[in-house]
Amino acid sequence: MSHSDGSLQKPTVEERVELDVENIGGIDACSVEFQRGVNLLTGRNATNRTSLLRAVSGILGGTDATLKSDADEGHVTLTVGDREYSRQYKRTPTGVQVTGEPYEENSELIDLFISLLENNPARLAVERGDELRELIMRPVDTTEIERRINRLQDERDEISAELDRIERQSKRLPKLEEQRQTLSAELESLESEIETLHAEVTKYEADAEMAEEAEELVDTLDERRKERSEIEDQIDLVSAEIDALEEQPAELRAERDTLSEYTEADLESVQEKLRSVRNRKRELENTASDLSAIVEFNEDILSDSISNLPEETTSNDPVTELAPESDQEVTCWTCGNRAERGAIADRLEKLRSVVTEKRNESSDLESRITELEDEQDEIREAIDERERLEAEINDVERKLESKKERKASLEAKASDVREAISELETDVAETEELRDSDLMETYERISELQYEQGQKQQELASIEDEIEEIELLPDKSDLQNQLDEVRRELNRERGRVAELESESVSKFNEHMDEVLDILSYRNISRIWIERKGAETSGHENTTFDLHLVRESGTGSVYEDTVENLSESEREVIGLIVALAGFLVHEVYREVPFMLLDSLEAIDSERIADLVDYFSEYSPYLIVALLPEDASGITERYTRITADELN
Repeated sequence: MSHSDGSLQKPTVEERVELDVENIGGIDACSVEFQRGVNLLTGRNATNRTSLLRAVSGILGGTDATLKSDADEGHVTLTVGDREYSRQYKRTPTGVQVTGEPYEENSELIDLFISLLENNPARLAVERGDELRELIMRPVDTTEIERRINRLQDERDEISAELDRIERQSKRLPKLEEQRQTLSAELESLESEIETLHAEVTKYEADAEMAEEAEELVDTLDERRKERSEIEDQIDLVSAEIDALEEQPAELRAERDTLSEYTEADLESVQEKLRSVRNRKRELENTASDLSAIVEFNEDILSDSISNLPEETTSNDPVTELAPESDQEVTCWTCGNRAERGAIADRLEKLRSVVTEKRNESSDLESRITELEDEQDEIREAIDERERLEAEINDVERKLESKKERKASLEAKASDVREAISELETDVAETEELRDSDLMETYERISELQYEQGQKQQELASIEDEIEEIELLPDKSDLQNQLDEVRRELNRERGRVAELESESVSKFNEHMDEVLDILSYRNISRIWIERKGAETSGHENTTFDLHLVRESGTGSVYEDTVENLSESEREVIGLIVALAGFLVHEVYREVPFMLLDSLEAIDSERIADLVDYFSEYSPYLIVALLPEDASGITERYTRITADELN
């Protein structure tokens, strides 16, 4: 939809809706004001009623109207309250150029569900017996729905993986708690033993002064040994970090070397190809659109009555002259030369073939665009990944250099401490009181115990960090709630297309039942759509099968085919198919208009009932009718005569 809030675009009861047309179709110039409700365009055939409806369809955003054959410029302006929408038509050497802002950017919505003219796809689909599911569901962006489903699946997998990780970590918690308790008990035991040994050392101090001196030396030696132990632990830790880091640059370079060596020039080359293919596709679509407009215009000219054909009548039988198979020569309305009507029809058939060729080529280019877009993404991802790896390599190398400098600093410090310990040990050995072997062994034992104490303290700190990390993990119940919500949203997305399909079928069946009841077709018991293939995977396998049940004169019922319906009955079914799409996709929120034309196959009384029925769903209903068909419709509706269109 082109508007984020359809209600802002919907005309209110008080708003004026006026149409100004110049040089469009068969119209020279006219201005028409539409009232809220039903607006009847009454007049005989070939009085420009269809030209006006096509002008309305074009300004609403549907297939463009056609420029008058004898005019170089034309325009259609729609005024809704204080807002104005305009489309300008200008003849150029390459065709008719159309500019301006339509009421709605989504032309498909207009052509499918607003402009219910003779060539409306829904009406034609019923007439030809085509599959209805693709037509009704065409506005649904199934590709975007699949993208959302893929994103939700990724999110679901990430949350599930996180829950699994939390579960695994949580199972480790009891064992870690047990290890913490064991280490705490062992540390308490070590602390007690160290205190006992320190108490024993004091017994050997006979002289107070010597004891104090010896104690100071021992304490200093003990502190230095402890410092040495801590520094060596730090060196071991930094060495382990260096060992871990030294392998990473080579691994990262190896990973980088496996990447395709794409450059920005490769990316620019692919982007240039993509722009070129897109421009070519746009040119083909514009050409096909222009040629289609030319074909439609000339078909309209050929189908109009003799009063609208700029040809010279040379026969006493005008009907014979107008027959497409006639060899009667006419004056061509575009070049002014004499030509056989059959030759003109042949030329139009060739133009139709050209249109088909252009559209087929455009479809082939769409595949090429997808390939180039994939190649563009692949190159961009390779360049980004290479840049990421280069940055990571530089970061690791910087860290490695920093760790090596740290290790060198620690080793220098350790060397200084060892030298100080050696000097202290010499001083202690020279002290008479410290020559006792038992006392020396006691000090050595204290040193060993203190080293062991430091190791266990580090181990305990590491375990406590792990426990804290586990305790800080996200709450499992919150993650489970997130996972449940993602799964619900995933199910909703998966069911969106199916819901729209079901609603479309339901809407059609509901309105078809009501219309059949209102129009009272005597021998039709029921017409409905059956949705098939819904249980298979993939919505492309779903079909909408149209069923028809008749009632015989004896009261028995039997199923028949649409081919056996009258033209009137098929036209009604086509209109109800379009109405179902109009309601399911809530088109009325964006475009509160609906156009009806070519209802002559339906009898006047049923036309009146059908107009009344459709008026309940479209705020502005514009209907083209013959005078005799309009005569049976209530006078409360706004009437616009053909005279006002000329």
